[in-house]
Amino acid sequence: MVKGEGVKMKYLKYSFVLVFVVCAISATAQVPSGTFGYVFTNTLLWDATSITTNVVSATETATIILDLTEYATGKIIGTLMASVSDGAEENGTISGNVTVRNGVLGSTLTIRGTAAADGKTGPATGEVTATLDTNNLTLLIVGEDKACVNTKKGPICDTFPINWANALPADVTGDWSLTNSITANGDKLSGTGTLTLSNGRYFNYKITGGYSTKGVGTLILAGQGEAVGTSLSLKTQGTEMTLTNLTGKVLGETLTIK
Repeated sequence: MVKGEGVKMKYLKYSFVLVFVVCAISATAQVPSGTFGYVFTNTLLWDATSITTNVVSATETATIILDLTEYATGKIIGTLMASVSDGAEENGTISGNVTVRNGVLGSTLTIRGTAAADGKTGPATGEVTATLDTNNLTLLIVGEDKACVNTKKGPICDTFPINWANALPADVTGDWSLTNSITANGDKLSGTGTLTLSNGRYFNYKITGGYSTKGVGTLILAGQGEAVGTSLSLKTQGTEMTLTNLTGKVLGETLTIK
């Protein structure tokens, strides 16, 4: 080999290595990091957490305060407090889970508690069906509540029919947002996410994932704190992490965005 050609080949070899290193550094620099936000106004999340007052009339008139909290997992826990016009009272707990049937959100809620009247006490039980009317932003609750007191002659009971249409709080619109703070380590992604509902309530997530050479980001969001037991999976495109796919389940509601 001619000496000059050997030097030329050596130069090209090192030039190739240099170009490869520069390209590798450039590719690494393109892995996304920072804060990325998404707002959702079409695929909605509904929070049935609310406090409402209802008046029902049967043998006597009862004023009933219903206090419901919907958890991130879709569990509903609450209390029922009733004051009856004859001086009787009822205090109970409410429990149930969010269900989705034919696209309609609802729940079967069980009431368990105690009633008191004229110095006597007894059990209170009930079951209601709650259905979310998203068109009118109303929670429809239908069923009955039975309160009894024990006497020497046996239990004396009053049954109150329940047929309520409770407006959701004004700030519950179904809209929600997701903010992800991402840190890159090579092609690995990590960070934290915050899902915020229209009423200001929020859930926190831990993020793990990766970024491919084709610019596809894959993120897994695992619920933390109150959101434990829920998760989201995201796919994104490009360094701006444009959302292309989201699936998950929050508040007992399945999310699918493509």
